[in-house]
Amino acid sequence: MWAKTVTGNFAKVIHGLNTNQLTDQVIQRSKRMILDTLGVGLLGTSTEVCHKVAQYSKIYSSDLSSTIWGHLDFRLPPLYAAFVNGVAVHSMDFDDTWHPATHPSGAVLPALIALSEAFPQKKKISGLDLLLAFNVGIEVQGRLLHFSREARNIPKRFHPPSVVGTMGSAAACAKLLALDQLECKNALAIAASYAGAPLANAATQIKPLHVGNAAKHGLEAACLALQGLQGNKQILDMESGMGAFYTDYSPQILPTLQSYPWLLDQQDVAIKSFPAHLATHWVADAASSVRRKLVESSENLFPLDKIEKVILKVPEVKYVNRPSPASEHEARHSFQFVACSALLDGSMSVQSFASENVHRPALRALLCKTQLEHPPDNTPSFDSLYCEVSVTLRDSSIVSDRCTTFYGHWRKPLKQKDLEKKFQSNALSILPAEAVEGIIETVHNLEKVEDCSVLSTFLSGQTARALPEKLRFL
Repeated sequence: MWAKTVTGNFAKVIHGLNTNQLTDQVIQRSKRMILDTLGVGLLGTSTEVCHKVAQYSKIYSSDLSSTIWGHLDFRLPPLYAAFVNGVAVHSMDFDDTWHPATHPSGAVLPALIALSEAFPQKKKISGLDLLLAFNVGIEVQGRLLHFSREARNIPKRFHPPSVVGTMGSAAACAKLLALDQLECKNALAIAASYAGAPLANAATQIKPLHVGNAAKHGLEAACLALQGLQGNKQILDMESGMGAFYTDYSPQILPTLQSYPWLLDQQDVAIKSFPAHLATHWVADAASSVRRKLVESSENLFPLDKIEKVILKVPEVKYVNRPSPASEHEARHSFQFVACSALLDGSMSVQSFASENVHRPALRALLCKTQLEHPPDNTPSFDSLYCEVSVTLRDSSIVSDRCTTFYGHWRKPLKQKDLEKKFQSNALSILPAEAVEGIIETVHNLEKVEDCSVLSTFLSGQTARALPEKLRFL
């Protein structure tokens, strides 16, 4: 019998989905998401915000503990491991982005890895178990986002991972804990009461906490539901439930479990090549192209002193309109900064956001000449926006280019070799080479891994010699 409410329907799907229903494409896409998330999370452990939340979390202790990525001798209770690692994933805004707009993986993967380490040794969590729970968490986020047309555009009021990410984390952890349908309903209800964070904290050190809290609170919601804590059994059906976050919320029953159609099969994610808001990636592509044209026509020199003005035609996204960013976090959320950096350097990288690059005089001079325009046809949607960069020189000549799809977008996905190159570049700054290669191999074979705790061993910096029995495939 099919559930009578949307909440009951979600609970039935969360409980009922099994590993046989994972398609090859969903497995391959989710493994790419997992590898990318681990890489940006490892790199994120070096950031100031991650150091601060890790130091704070040391006040908590319990008999159970989980790995803090990138640390051999630092463990925390699972809730706080999920929190710290979730913060690390989003600390540089380098994690994946989906459509409708959210960062799907960072709220789910840290919670699942932390939870998997809390199970008794005799209860091994396989790689396939992890993949199923991960995809349940991704699926729940996508389905909730599809209940609102408002959610299809770049957000204006709250940060989506703090809402749907919390719900997805709860669903994923509920799946890994094998909660029954009633417990799944309660996990969703509990998670909804943890959900939400204002977008005003974008471009500050607080924004990464939204993802860390989503991971932690989703895990906590599932654990509380397991203990019998009860909430509203129609949390997804009501205007005062999930409808509180969207003015046009219209919940729908999910497809039946037979031949279940995963959203990840239909819609891939975008994977970033540099750590900044996704909308700036169109800007970087167009600006880099303009630079090449300028250099070709100026005897292989960039004519900085000849530039009169720079016009960026972008969608209106207020929190990414920052004409004079004062910090790395503001720079990551600035159309103007990314355009000027790409014009000066020809490309963007992790180092583009180092303090000495954010404050260099040449960039500041170019920022003063940069203006935004918002064409009415340039809608603020990651599926349809474009960027046009036009540079006017003192002789009145104009050099311009437009980007409609950047490399890494779901319409032009990163090649596997480039995804692995990104992972290696991020992870090798934190872990020894053998551990980095161990993670790549484990994720590549994840559906065959017998005990996924091997991932945590590598994430702590240990090598294969530390796990002769764990490194087995089914």
